[in-house]
Amino acid sequence: MKASPRNKHNSEQAQNISSPQRIGSFKNLLTTSLRLAHSLLSHLDSKTRLGLSIMLGMIAFLVMPDSMHFDNRILISWISGILCFLSLVVLMICNATPQKTRYRAQRQEAQHLAVFMLVVMTACTSIFAIGLMQAVSNTKNIPASTQAIEVSLSLIAVIGSWFLTHTMFALHYATCYYRQDFMNKEFGYAGGLDFPGDDLPDYWDFMYFSFTLGMTAQTSDVSIPSLSMRRLALGHGMISFFFYMVILASSVNIASGLL
Repeated sequence: MKASPRNKHNSEQAQNISSPQRIGSFKNLLTTSLRLAHSLLSHLDSKTRLGLSIMLGMIAFLVMPDSMHFDNRILISWISGILCFLSLVVLMICNATPQKTRYRAQRQEAQHLAVFMLVVMTACTSIFAIGLMQAVSNTKNIPASTQAIEVSLSLIAVIGSWFLTHTMFALHYATCYYRQDFMNKEFGYAGGLDFPGDDLPDYWDFMYFSFTLGMTAQTSDVSIPSLSMRRLALGHGMISFFFYMVILASSVNIASGLL
């Protein structure tokens, strides 16, 4: 039995109406999923961020083909882990008001000392290992294309380790600053850094302090009245100096290998 022209017209009209509705529903579902993922990822604590980053680095190492040079596989896995960790940190601090910064520093980041020590030591060790890797590769008969890729990956890994170290110090400064101190009845937290202005510092302020100290070896317009903070800043400055020494040595080694 043939369908009447009116029924065909109604079915075509229904399809034309349902298609935009389906597209709209898909967009709403996608937007909701992205917001939920952003909310979950931006509220992770330091241990969870580290665990996810290690997992991603291991996955990146395993999915690389066996034909790829072993050193390059290690560098790619290290870079993947660093990018994952830094991305999760940026998601956390982007919408962090001073009040949220204080809450997260006192609760979510309060037990991150072990993570801080582990990440900083690993980053410093990676810088030394990358320099040693370059020195060893210069003595081997490696194809020029493979060596060029390794040099590029080494440069990215060094930059990533540098960002990772100063980011971890920024998070640690925030945790030490907002550490609960019941002896301080006026504020209720330890403090230790004197930022200009009257507003409470957020994560971006601690990033500013950490990267300024790491790049220039001085504290700019932020003073450090606390003894414990000065000791932490001293260690930060020494690690930054170590970074620049290894980076300079690696640069000289790479340049000599290319000649």
